[in-house]
Amino acid sequence: MSELASLRKRRRLTLLAFGLASIFIFSGFVYGPTGTDRTAFSLVGNDTWDAAALANVEMSWNNHDVTLFIGPEWDTEGGNVLAFPVLRELAERHDTVMGDYETSKHFAPIYQWQVQGHTRGPWGFAETVRAVMNQETPVSQQIGWNGSDFNSSTQEELDDVLSRLFSYQLPDGSKPYFQSVSYLEQQEDGSWDGRAFFIWGIANTSSLFGKQGEYSRTPGMEKPFIEEWELLIDEVYVKPMSDTGEEVHVWSFLGLDTQVDDQVNKTIPLIGVSFVLMAIILGLFFRDWRDVLAAASGLGLLMGWMVGTQAWLGYPQTQISSMLPILLLALGVDFSFHGLVRWRAIAHRDGGDEEVRLAAAWTSIRELSPALGLATVTTMIAFGTASFSPIQDLAEWGRLAAIFIPQAYLLLGIFTVVLRSGHAVHSGEIQKGFADRMRALGAVQVRKPIPFLIALLLLTGSAVAIGQPDSDFEVHDYLDGNSRMVQSLDTSILAFDESDQGEPGFILVQAGDSSDLADYNTLVQLDGLMADIRANNWTYDTPTIIDAIRMQIALVNAGGGGYNATTINATTGIPEDSNELQKILVDISANGTMNPNDPRFTAAVEGVATAVESVAPIAVIDGTSGRLSMLKLPIKVEKAGDWAWMAQYKVDVEQLMDENLNFTNGEKATFTGVSYQRYVYVNAMTDSFQKSIYIAIVACLAVLYIVFRDIRLSLLTITPVVAVSLWLYAGINLAGQSLNIVTLQVASLAIGLGLDYAIHVTQAIREQKRRRPDEGMARWVQGMMGHTGTALFASGFTDILGFGVLLLAAMPMFTMFGKVMIAMVVLAQAACVFILPALLTMFGGLESDTSESSG
Repeated sequence: MSELASLRKRRRLTLLAFGLASIFIFSGFVYGPTGTDRTAFSLVGNDTWDAAALANVEMSWNNHDVTLFIGPEWDTEGGNVLAFPVLRELAERHDTVMGDYETSKHFAPIYQWQVQGHTRGPWGFAETVRAVMNQETPVSQQIGWNGSDFNSSTQEELDDVLSRLFSYQLPDGSKPYFQSVSYLEQQEDGSWDGRAFFIWGIANTSSLFGKQGEYSRTPGMEKPFIEEWELLIDEVYVKPMSDTGEEVHVWSFLGLDTQVDDQVNKTIPLIGVSFVLMAIILGLFFRDWRDVLAAASGLGLLMGWMVGTQAWLGYPQTQISSMLPILLLALGVDFSFHGLVRWRAIAHRDGGDEEVRLAAAWTSIRELSPALGLATVTTMIAFGTASFSPIQDLAEWGRLAAIFIPQAYLLLGIFTVVLRSGHAVHSGEIQKGFADRMRALGAVQVRKPIPFLIALLLLTGSAVAIGQPDSDFEVHDYLDGNSRMVQSLDTSILAFDESDQGEPGFILVQAGDSSDLADYNTLVQLDGLMADIRANNWTYDTPTIIDAIRMQIALVNAGGGGYNATTINATTGIPEDSNELQKILVDISANGTMNPNDPRFTAAVEGVATAVESVAPIAVIDGTSGRLSMLKLPIKVEKAGDWAWMAQYKVDVEQLMDENLNFTNGEKATFTGVSYQRYVYVNAMTDSFQKSIYIAIVACLAVLYIVFRDIRLSLLTITPVVAVSLWLYAGINLAGQSLNIVTLQVASLAIGLGLDYAIHVTQAIREQKRRRPDEGMARWVQGMMGHTGTALFASGFTDILGFGVLLLAAMPMFTMFGKVMIAMVVLAQAACVFILPALLTMFGGLESDTSESSG
C-alpha cells in the first residue's frame, strides 16, 4: 500500500471512530437514565440544610398555597386598593376563577377568620367586604351592618362598613381587620386609603398531584406540570386594572419555575448566536470556508457530546452545570485555532498536495500534543478538583468538566485537523501583517521587560488591597428584572410594611431516640424561648403546638370535646403530667383545635379546627400514643437577602436558644428555613470553590514541573494566571458585585483557561529554542508571537465577541457570565501574551540553559 493510500485509510478510520463515538454518546438521550432522584442545589450533611429537608418531609403541609396580592402598579406610586371599583373588580375576578370548574374544583375549603366561616378559592379583603355587606357572615351582625348589598351600595356606605371593620377590636386590644391592609389611612372625608393586601387560597394536593391527581409536581412528566393550573388563575388576575381609575395591579407568586424556564428558553438561542458569531470570526481570520467548516463541525459535535454525556450520567441540569458548555466553547475555539494554524503552516511549507496535507495533520497533532496535552491536563485539574466537594452540584460540575475537557481536545485538537486535512490549503501564514506586529511587540518585551513587570506588580498589589467580594444571594443577579416574578417581589417590598416583609424561618426541635417532647419541663423551656422571640418581634406570631395545647384546654373548659386535664400549671397553662399532655395531643392530632376566647372563631362550624387548621405543618404527633417527636417554633427572617444581617441574626437567635434550652435526653434544636438553606448553601459553595482552587493551583504547578523539569519555568508560567484571578475578584468587588453562583467560577475560569494560554506561550518559546538554539531570547519570543501569539489573540478576540452576545440576555445570570468571560479573556490574554514573555526573559534563564529541550 502506498503512503498516500495509507494516509487516506488512516483519515477515514479516524473519522469513522469519531462518528461511532458520536452515535454512542448521542444515544444517551434515549438510553441514559432520566436523572438522579435528588433536587438540584442540595447540601446533605449540613445541620441547617438537613433540618429544613427533614421538616419538609415529616411536617409537610397537605395543601398547596395560592398567593397573590394587590398593590401599586409597576413603576408608579400606586393607588388606593380600597377604592370601590378596585374591590368590585377583584370580587369579579374571584368569581371568574371559581366559575371555571376545571380550575375551582381543586381549591380546598379553609376557615377564614375574616368571615368566621369556610371559604374556597383566592380570598382577600375584597371578598371579605362583599360577604359582610351581603350579610353572608356573622361578622355583619357583630359590627351592626344592615345597609345595602355589595353591588348596590354607595361610596358612603363602603366608608361606613370599612370604618366598622377597622374599628373591630379583640379582647387583647388588637384590631385584626385594621392589620389586614398595609399603610391604612383614613382621609378627612371619612374614606379609607390602603396600599396593598394579600389574596390567598389553598388547593387540595391530593386532587392536584396525588395518585389520582391531574397534575405533576415536577415538569416533564406524563401529567401536566402543577404550574399550568396556577397560571390559569394568574391569567385572570394579571389583567390590567386601569378601568378602576387607580394605579394598582395584582401581583402573584405563581408559576415561578415556569417563569424561570421561559427566561432560560429565551436566552438559550443567544448561545447559538454566539456560536454563529464565533464561526464568522473564524472565517475572517482564516479566510477559507473549509477551515470554518472544520472548526464549526468540531465545536458542534462538542456541544452534542457534552449534552449526551450528561444524559448518560443522569446528572440533573443545574445553573452551575449549564455554564460548562459556554466555557468549553472558549477552550474549543483555542484548540481549533492552534491546531489549524499549525496544520496550515506545515502543509503549505511542504507543498500542499494531498499526501502532504494528510501527513501534516498527524505532524501538527504530534507537535502540538505537548502544549495541548498539558493544557488539557491542567485545565482538567483546575476544574476537576471540584469533584471532591461535599456539595453535589459542585462535585458534578467538576466531574463533568473533567470529562468535557478531554472531549474538547479530541474534537478540536484532533478531529478538526484530521477533517480539514482532506481539503486543499491555499495559504500558509495567516494575517501576515498582524503577525509582524505581534513579533514586534515580542521584541519590545525582551528589550524592555521592566515596564511590563512593574505593571504586573502594580495591578496585583492593587487587587490584593481591594480584596475579594462578599457572598450573598440577590434574586436580581439571576432573573430578569422585568419578569412578573421579580416585579412581584420588588413591589411587595414597597407595598407592605416591615411587619409583613421577610421570609418565614423556624427552629426545628427534634426529640431524642427514646425521649418525648411532650414533657412539661421541655415545653416550658420552648415556651420561654418563644416568648423571647415574640418580645423581639422575630416572628409573624403564628401559633405553635404549645399554643395549640392551651387552646385545646380552653376549648374543653368551654364545653368542647376532648380530654379534660387536671394537672395544669397555673402559671404556664401547661399540664405537668406527661400522660395528660399526650392525651391532649392525641385529640389535637385527630380533630385540630380552636381558641374559644377569640371572637373571630365563635362561629366555627361544628367545632372544626380553626386557629390550627392542620397540625401537620407545626408538629409530628403519634396519633395513638400522643408522642411528640418533632415541632417547629416559627421565626421571621426580615432581611433574607442581606448576608451580613443574616449572619448576625443567626448568632442572636442561637444565643437566645442557648439561654433558654437545656436539653438532657438527646433533644436537638436547629435554626433553619428556606432563607437559611440558601445562606448555608452559598457560603458552603464559596468555601468549597475556594478550597478546590487552592488544590488546583498546587496540582497544576506539580504537573507543570513534571513536564518542564524546571521549577522556575513552572512558577513563572502559573504566576500570571494567579494574578488574573486576583484581578478578576478585585474587579468584581469594585463593580459592587458579590460572589454568587456565576462569579464564584472566576478563579476556575482564570486558572483553567488562563493556564491554557500561559502553557501555549511557554511551550512555544521552548519549542522555538529547540529549533533555533543559537538565536537568543528575542528571536524565540518573536517566533512564538508570530504563530502562537497570533493564534492566541485571534482565539481570545473570537471568544470576546462570542460571549459578548450574552450581554443581550434577558437573564442577569447570563449577562453577568458574559461579562465575567469577557473580562477573563481580556486579562488572561494581557497577562500571558504581554507579561509572561517579559517574566521569562528576566527570570526564566532560558538563554543560559543551552541544554534545555522541549522533551
